[in-house]
Amino acid sequence: MRDCDFLHQALEQAFLHPIVYYSKGVSMADYTNLTDCLRFSDDLHHLLLPYALSKESVKKYIAISEKATHPKRNQKLYDEYETYKHFISENTVIPADYPESQTMRKKLDLLELSRQAAQRKKICAAIFPSVFASEYSELCQQYVSGLARAEEILHSNPAAYNLALINDFAAAYKKIIKKFNISDFILWVNKKRFRFYLNEAAQLLKSHQVISVEFYEDHPFHGERYKIARYKIMQCKNNLKQLLFLLQKMANEPQLLNLAQHLLANPKTYADMLAKYRSTQKTDNISAISAVLHNMQNVFDKHAFLLYLNGVRFAFENKYLKETPLKNNPPLPTVSPQNEIRKIIKIVEESQKITPMSGKITQLYTQALKDYKEAVQKLNNSINKSL
Repeated sequence: MRDCDFLHQALEQAFLHPIVYYSKGVSMADYTNLTDCLRFSDDLHHLLLPYALSKESVKKYIAISEKATHPKRNQKLYDEYETYKHFISENTVIPADYPESQTMRKKLDLLELSRQAAQRKKICAAIFPSVFASEYSELCQQYVSGLARAEEILHSNPAAYNLALINDFAAAYKKIIKKFNISDFILWVNKKRFRFYLNEAAQLLKSHQVISVEFYEDHPFHGERYKIARYKIMQCKNNLKQLLFLLQKMANEPQLLNLAQHLLANPKTYADMLAKYRSTQKTDNISAISAVLHNMQNVFDKHAFLLYLNGVRFAFENKYLKETPLKNNPPLPTVSPQNEIRKIIKIVEESQKITPMSGKITQLYTQALKDYKEAVQKLNNSINKSL
């Protein structure tokens, strides 16, 4: 395989299949037959909706990154890759039982302490901005504490928070159900079934039951067996998941679930019932509390996207570059571990000085960092206004 083909394939696979570890309670589910997206969930903050990154979006990122591996546009990448091939052919290693190995590996952010692993950082730096990894790590440290503060605000204002929940459900439901019209036949024939499933879920929650994975599997939609309807059925299921998640946030509030059921049955009755419910609640600060809730979600969405981008970088460096078609020679233990470590440190330091040639990828990564910081600032501002 030609070097350009290998590097292009490695980068494409990294964007399609990033390696995202459990990070501060956030996990990623890969594509499935019925969810054609990467799905990020915060398992510590149950108020937050999962963040979905569609395969269509991922393919757009792959498209803007195609030039990053073009030999004429990124000569630096191929220079560093040539050095990497040389290190692979030498295959010099530091003995695993060398005392400093574990400490230095963590300090240099390497999965293995070798010149090959360090050189992969230089190859990455020719594509991804090297500053991203360190900035991302710092931002992750602040993520959990920031959301914990916001949750305290929500739980200390239960009336306003409850109203924000039912308002969010109603807004999402009205937006989704508009799509189930006669102009889209597959959605239209599933409209009644869609409402029925939501009503059933609300009833289960009122009787203190849990909406499990089996609920989705046991509740089919019309047209599932037809390949031509696959995308629309996936849309039905994804919309159902979103609304079920919002319903589950109201699981301990029977009044809210009643309101949700009235909305499904008759929007006019729902409006009257909501007005009566609001008249019994002290909700002077509902707009401030709603802002906190929405900004929390925005922070998570931006954090999940950073998690994805970091997963792309990590997968390219630590998985797909290692799948090079070159044949490895038998390991050659170094006679001077300290000297080898100094060489490794130098390579890692040099990687931090490389400016990536892929302008569009750099823009994607720097913009994501900027968007996250702005989302955090908005959350902090909304928290201050709610106090």
